[in-house]
Amino acid sequence: MLETLLHLRHGDLPRGSLLFAHLFLVICAYVVGQVVRDALFLARFPASMLPFVDLGSVLLVGAVAAAYIRAGRRATLRTLVVGSLLLFAAMAVLLWWFVARRVVWGGLFGIVYMGVGAFGVLAPAQVWTLANYTLSPREAKRLFGLLGSGATSGAIAGGFLSSLLVRRIGVEGLLLLFAGCVGAAAVVAEAIWRRRLASSGEGEGEAAPAAVAGPRSLGESLRLILTSPALRALAGLIVVSSFVTSVVGWQFKALAQQNVSGKEALAAFFGALNGSVGVLAVLAQVFVTPRVLKRLELGTVLLVLPVALATGSVGLLVWGSLAAAVALRVGDKVLRYSVDRPAVELLYLPLPPGLKVQIKSFIDTVVWRLGDGLAGLAVLVFATIGGVGPLWMSGVTLAAIAGWLTLAVRSRGRYVAMLREAIHQHRLDAERAAAPALDRSATELLAAELDAAEPDQILYALELFTVGRQPAHHPALRGLLQHPSPEVRERALQILSAAGDKEVVGEAERLLADPHPGVRTEALLYLARHSSVDPVARLQELREFPEYGVRAAVVAALARSGEENRELARALLHSMAVEPGPEGARTRLEAARLGAALPEPLAGPLGRLILDPDVEVSRAAIHAVSRLDPRPFVRPLMKRLGDPKVGAEAAAALAAADEQALPALREALADLRSPLEVRREVPAILATIATPAAAGVLHEHLLEPDGGLRSRVIIALNTLARSRPEIPLDVPLLETALAAEILGHYRSHQILDRLGEGGDNPAAQGLREAMGQEVERIFRLLTLLFPGHDFHSAFVGLQSGNAVVRGQALDFLESVLRPGMRRLLMPLIDGDVGLAERARLAERMVGSTLPRPEEAVAALAGSRDSWLRSCAAYAIGALGLRGMESMLDEWAEDADPLLRETVRQAKRRLTGEA
Repeated sequence: MLETLLHLRHGDLPRGSLLFAHLFLVICAYVVGQVVRDALFLARFPASMLPFVDLGSVLLVGAVAAAYIRAGRRATLRTLVVGSLLLFAAMAVLLWWFVARRVVWGGLFGIVYMGVGAFGVLAPAQVWTLANYTLSPREAKRLFGLLGSGATSGAIAGGFLSSLLVRRIGVEGLLLLFAGCVGAAAVVAEAIWRRRLASSGEGEGEAAPAAVAGPRSLGESLRLILTSPALRALAGLIVVSSFVTSVVGWQFKALAQQNVSGKEALAAFFGALNGSVGVLAVLAQVFVTPRVLKRLELGTVLLVLPVALATGSVGLLVWGSLAAAVALRVGDKVLRYSVDRPAVELLYLPLPPGLKVQIKSFIDTVVWRLGDGLAGLAVLVFATIGGVGPLWMSGVTLAAIAGWLTLAVRSRGRYVAMLREAIHQHRLDAERAAAPALDRSATELLAAELDAAEPDQILYALELFTVGRQPAHHPALRGLLQHPSPEVRERALQILSAAGDKEVVGEAERLLADPHPGVRTEALLYLARHSSVDPVARLQELREFPEYGVRAAVVAALARSGEENRELARALLHSMAVEPGPEGARTRLEAARLGAALPEPLAGPLGRLILDPDVEVSRAAIHAVSRLDPRPFVRPLMKRLGDPKVGAEAAAALAAADEQALPALREALADLRSPLEVRREVPAILATIATPAAAGVLHEHLLEPDGGLRSRVIIALNTLARSRPEIPLDVPLLETALAAEILGHYRSHQILDRLGEGGDNPAAQGLREAMGQEVERIFRLLTLLFPGHDFHSAFVGLQSGNAVVRGQALDFLESVLRPGMRRLLMPLIDGDVGLAERARLAERMVGSTLPRPEEAVAALAGSRDSWLRSCAAYAIGALGLRGMESMLDEWAEDADPLLRETVRQAKRRLTGEA
């Protein structure tokens, strides 16, 4: 119930509540510490002395940060967090003891002031570091609001506790309250770490140091930040925002000192104000923060606080009252904890884990306090030395806010760039994992297998050399021509011949006398193709060879002998090509192989051989026309396009035919009577041809009713746009296609909601598969419309099983999509949005409802997509929808084999046979 109220997912509350408690205690302690330090210091010194202790705080924080970063190379984050909290608690008790024993000197109040300042920088930063370390990006967006409310609740508690207890135990006694809160925070930090170990499965001693690959010192951290545009922008944002906040804080304290008299009265005023600010911040956290982080993109959220402070500074200049200073201070504190801090923390999420802890520690301590130090220096120069009053210091803050706004915009851009780089790297890793096996390194590994002792193992490795569209060879193959096994010698020479290796002519000559007839035949065929052997002159020897080998050798010799013998060569080649039956397959195969080595006028029989029923013959003929000129063979190649055994080779040959193949490709793509498997192969060929005319054919079919074919058209356009970016795209047509895909995807969710998404429902499973293709088409269309953004990498990131990568992809999309498109698309891809909610959105989008499962099936059946119709056919049979049996009759003779088979099974269910 509470998770629903707070817009959380199941399981978020236990994680979030511990982080909430941790930050609650830290901020409560900090607010108490602020009351103590401000009251003690201002009771003894004028406000003009504040810049000196502020500068001292900067130096102290720098020393603490240096020690912290060095410790992070050896200690775990758990040790750093718990140990530093216990150290602060012990120091507070020690300071209380000094005050209680009246061991007081002027510098002690400066130590208290600077120590609280160092705690206020380090301890909250540790909480946010723990949150970054334990939460994924999407969990962070959901829980940062709850975490931030821990800060505001802690501010409330700290403020009111200080106000209530200060008159009973004195300002000095509040140091013990500070120590108690810090000690409790250490206990909660230990619980957070133990929960993380339990959820990750790590043991007590398995945790790695906080940063194993990060900078080793302050100098290294600074160099890393200065060389990284993203970190430079982030550090600049922190410096300027800290500067402005510190100057605003000084203005408020100076005006408070002028208007409120007495140490106890100042402490009560500060405490009451901090408590009131906390109440307002909690209200903002509950009612504003979740909606702001969810609905506004990060760049807009980063501008909220500087715009509010600019408005407040102008108000202070105009009215010049304590009330105006209070309003400025309240706006700063409320928006900083409820809106600005969660937004700034999101900027750290794309950082690699090895850098995040160290860089964040450096920025949250040294860089943050640098802003405070610069503010102290500005107050010293303008107020203490220059005599500028607290009102007119608003001019300094307004100038700084102008830079703040610029850095906020730049930080947003760098954040998007880091997200883009992260998801792009994930895409590259995924593509490398899915790369074809037979690249150069794989060929080397196969070559190593050729040293195996067993002939069967060698023959298996040799077969792998032929898995590509073009035969592969390796120098190691030549050594196999002397292998003891005749099967190995024969197959090795066959592969070398097919690959066009002419370095083994001498070996082939020797193998003409091989005792094994198969080896002798391959040697003769090799020499006929790749040397000047004249088989006619060696007729006496040819009696030892099979007929097909002799005929092939004679044809090759006649073709080389001159124009006068080419007619005879053509006739002999034709006779080989028409050799009938399975027993003539080897003869036809040799005719196909000869085609690649003969002059083009003799290649006529290759058109017949492309259509040969024997797959090896057909493949050899296709390879032959690819080496010659495939343009005269477009029609037979088109007929082979849908054959899964040789379709890839036929597609490559058609692509080589270039624009000569366009009329046949356009005709096949537009002809609804053409087999679907043929039509689906055409877009990739058009993308390879990659001419404006080919792009025009693809544009004509962007709105194809078949989803699988539509996907291939869009993929082909993506390929063409990458290879030929100068070819113009039809943007209005692409926008129409994108709108249709998004509406169709909403409709699919509506149908799925009515069918039910149970795991045992094949119709729902099939619909989900089709919906996955819809999402891919949406992202590919976005890539075509906005090539400057890497939407395809975002799509790959969304498919990742890694929650961090998915979160980065979603954050990237929220940052780069236009507001209208973001509102339309994000509910479809955000895992936080359930199916029922998407179905409700679909009802508003498409303007109709599907109250019954039968209507959902009818909507599937109304699609012209054969896959969705197959899902509908299954549902008709499974649900016993006899009223829709006529649809099954209509689809029984459909061109799609899957749909026909699904119809057959559905009819059996309806008749009770299944």
